[in-house]
Parts: sequence; C-alpha cells; structure tokens
Amino acid sequence: MDGKEQNGMASTWSRYHFLTQRFSLDLLLSLVLTLTWPFTVTGGAAILKGEVGGNVTFHCSDKSVKNIDLLYLQRDNVFVNGYYESKKVPATWNNTKFDRNTSSVFMDNLKVSHSGEYKCHIRYKDEQHINEDSITLSVTAKYSRPLFSPPVCSEETQNCQTTCTSNNGYPESSMIVQAIVTSTNETIRQIWQHVKSVPSPNPSTLLFNITTTVSYNCSNGEIKFSCSVGDVTSDEFSVCAHQEQQSTDIVIMTAICILVVVVVMIAGVLCWRRWTGGSMRLERVNTNEAVEISLCEKNGEKEAA
Repeated sequence: MDGKEQNGMASTWSRYHFLTQRFSLDLLLSLVLTLTWPFTVTGGAAILKGEVGGNVTFHCSDKSVKNIDLLYLQRDNVFVNGYYESKKVPATWNNTKFDRNTSSVFMDNLKVSHSGEYKCHIRYKDEQHINEDSITLSVTAKYSRPLFSPPVCSEETQNCQTTCTSNNGYPESSMIVQAIVTSTNETIRQIWQHVKSVPSPNPSTLLFNITTTVSYNCSNGEIKFSCSVGDVTSDEFSVCAHQEQQSTDIVIMTAICILVVVVVMIAGVLCWRRWTGGSMRLERVNTNEAVEISLCEKNGEKEAA
C-alpha cells in the first residue's frame, strides 16, 4: 500500500470519527435539553375530603395570579380549570370556578365519580420550570338512618323475619345488628354476628344500599333490635311483645276461670249445706209438733175420764 492510499484512509477515518463524535454530542445535548427545558418540580401529595352534594376547594398556590404565568388543574391529563396569562384556557368543568385572588379551584355538587387524583401544574413568572402538586380527592356519602320492615311470622313455629335497610351511602360498608333479649329471669344485650349484609350499588350514582335480614323466634319473649351503619343507628324496633302479652292474657284468663270455678263450687257447697240443714230442722220441727199433739190428745183423754 502506497502513501497516498494510507493518507486517504487516514483522512476518511478522521472524518468518520469526527462525525460520530459530533452526532453523539448532539444527541446528548438534545437529550439534556429535553429533560431540563422546561423541567418539572414535583411536590408532595395532599388529601382533600368531601361529601356527595357538597363542595371542596383545590388550593394549588398561595400566590395570586399576578405572579403566575399558568396554573392548570388536571385529572388524568383532562383539564378541569385554571389560568393562562397569554392564552385562552380550554373548556372547564361546569361545576368548577377559578378564583384569581387565591389561585384556587372551587368545585361543588360533588359526586362519587369526582373521586381520584388531581394535579396542579403551576409556572411562576420568575421561574422557568413547572411545579407539580398532587391532590387526592375522596368523596363519601353518609348512609341514611336504617329502618326496619314489619315482621313476618309463622303462627305454628313462632319463627319470624324482619329486614333493616339503609340507603345512599359510600363507600361500601356493612351493617351491625344489636339485640336486647328480655326473658323471664334476665335481659341480655347481644351483637348478632350471624346476620349478613347485602350491599347493592346504584350504577348511575355509585352509591350503595344495604339490606340485612334478621331471623328470630318469639318463644323466648320480647326482643328489641337496632341496626347501625358507620355512625348512623336506627331507632329501637320491638318484636315478640304481642306474643308475650298474649301469654300473659292467657294466664290471666286461666286464673280468672279457675277462680270462677272455685267460687261456684264454694257457693254450691254452701247452698247444698244450707238446703240440707233446713230440711233436717224441718223434719225435727215436724216431729216435735207431732209429739206435742200426741201428748195433748193423751192429756185430753185423761181429763175427760
């Protein structure tokens, strides 16, 4: 290989090496710029709580819009509401309002479907980066006061059933049934663990209705039930009181009947004794009168003689 060929190969290799290094440098610089312009500073996560039908306020910044270039409240990359100094913001949610004085987003008419993670994207005028804060919204609903249905009983076995129902609550929960059993000797307060709660969600509102069926027997006397969901408790519901009253009425009627029978028997005995005693006295009187008549007749005969 002569000198010209060696010089050509060296020149080609130098040009290739230079282009390769330049391409690598440009790629690295592009990657750095992509990551740092503008870069995002992520803050801590906050938890916001609300109730169905109520309202909450997302406090994204403690500065007014005079110091803010843009402020976006988003959920799953969907714009909710916010502010952009140099551009018009997209369409906002109907149940939200942006407060320019406090740089906050007000949301009312809350629904369960509004629950989730929201993100505040903020860029201040004196900064180039975007601050990002996460806010988790939790929407709950208080269950209605539980109500008992009229009991359904079997006259033969005295087995009964009643249901306790509570509506429009969130999240899903279970019902606790408490019973006060009153027997002849004592009163026992119990929590019935064997009952089962059946939750049924509403597909449109996502709220839950809970129903619990309670089975019991009235042979042991009166029972007072109460059921609760969370911090909501029903009024006391009394069952089997009529069976106890009927038993008491039967005992009273039986006692009265026995008393009447005893009184009648005593009166009969007294009447019989009185009637039999009068007959004996009448016989005695009749006998005495006969004796007296006989004596008188004898005395008369003697006088005549």
